[in-house]
Amino acid sequence: MTCDLQKIRAREIMNVKLQWATSHENLRAAAARMAEHGIRALLVKGEHAEDLPGIVTSKDIVNLLGSQDPAVLDQLHVGDVMTRPAICVPAQANVRDCINLMRMSGIRRVPVLDGTQVIGLLSTSDIFRAAMRQC
Repeated sequence: MTCDLQKIRAREIMNVKLQWATSHENLRAAAARMAEHGIRALLVKGEHAEDLPGIVTSKDIVNLLGSQDPAVLDQLHVGDVMTRPAICVPAQANVRDCINLMRMSGIRRVPVLDGTQVIGLLSTSDIFRAAMRQC
């Protein structure tokens, strides 16, 4: 069986159950929501509807805890550690291009856009599951 990752599109395997945060949200609350939903990232809304999203990940929080006291989670906000704008991909992007973009950027998840509208989140785990199903 052969598998052509250039034929699989981001929109076909992305996660559509998105969780959002605001940049003013407390880091402890954001981390608790990630844990509650069993996810590793929250998308961060921009101030304007047309703004590209930011992203805060469990890695951002763990890296912070490596050099700070855990009490910092109550003092800092999502906007203090998030990446904005997040590196995004268009819904029609092929998975091979997404893999290469993620690898070169050192990231594990990308928001998926239809125009400027976020419609999903594609992670390396989504790609792995799709590859194991289809390849």
